[in-house]
Amino acid sequence: MSVRRVHGFTLIEFLVVIIIISTLGAVLLDRMLFYQEAAEKAAMEQMAGTLRSALHLQIADKLIKGKTQAILGLVEDNPMDWLAEQPGNYVGERFAPEVGEVAKGNWYFDLKDRQLVYVISRGGHFAPNKQGRKEVRYAVRLVHARAQAGRDDADKQEINGVILALAEPYHWF
Repeated sequence: MSVRRVHGFTLIEFLVVIIIISTLGAVLLDRMLFYQEAAEKAAMEQMAGTLRSALHLQIADKLIKGKTQAILGLVEDNPMDWLAEQPGNYVGERFAPEVGEVAKGNWYFDLKDRQLVYVISRGGHFAPNKQGRKEVRYAVRLVHARAQAGRDDADKQEINGVILALAEPYHWF
């Protein structure tokens, strides 16, 4: 009878397996963080789209009621007030809050600049704005169209509409 010895993993084989599993775990974690950041960007842009739709409903409401001059007043409004229900991550109105005063991942309305602001939570791929802050700012703006040439008031700009636009461009990804 021959005696067979059963050997388990050697220490080197065990270390190789640990290194492979660790590398795969690190890659998986990196991808998960990337997708969480992409999901945050998508959620922020979805909220901006919802607010744009709410703006159009506000304009339509004022047109139907014959209050065309009231449309200009939308520029001063807080866009979150147009929603039937405000999102859970809206913290209200603030007057020029300091960095860190509003928690990451939240919206607020800046009373000083009359802008709606989203504070980035996962901003690994986000380029900070001119002030060095990781935030996206939206403002309600009037859209102007130049009067037609040849008219007496050709140097005046006519109001063509109201939009919710980026207050300053941002780069995310």
